[in-house]
Amino acid sequence: MRKSRLIGFLIAILLGAAGGMFLGWQYLPSQVSTTRLQDLRADYQADFVLMVAEVYTTDGNIDHAVKLLEKLNPENPLRAVQQGLLTGQQMGFEPWEMRFMADLETAIRGHLGQGDAP
Repeated sequence: MRKSRLIGFLIAILLGAAGGMFLGWQYLPSQVSTTRLQDLRADYQADFVLMVAEVYTTDGNIDHAVKLLEKLNPENPLRAVQQGLLTGQQMGFEPWEMRFMADLETAIRGHLGQGDAP
């Protein structure tokens, strides 16, 4: 008798889980919203800049790095790197991480022909 109660309990749990998933997927699906990289918090934006800097350090493709940074700041990818450097400094990024981002900033300045302008 005890075994039949356990089997009934497990069947009820499985039916409840299956019903909940069906209800969630068919009648109450979550709304997918697209977010832009510009909407991320500053620390996540700095992490994105760091990732782009790491890719640039690996492949040396400045055009690709600029295109990625334009997703973060379409008007001024250099400003995205500068913000990333400031945020990284405030958050205590490692020296090598700061160096990667500084190298990327220098490369973008040269690529965009901005020299030492801010």
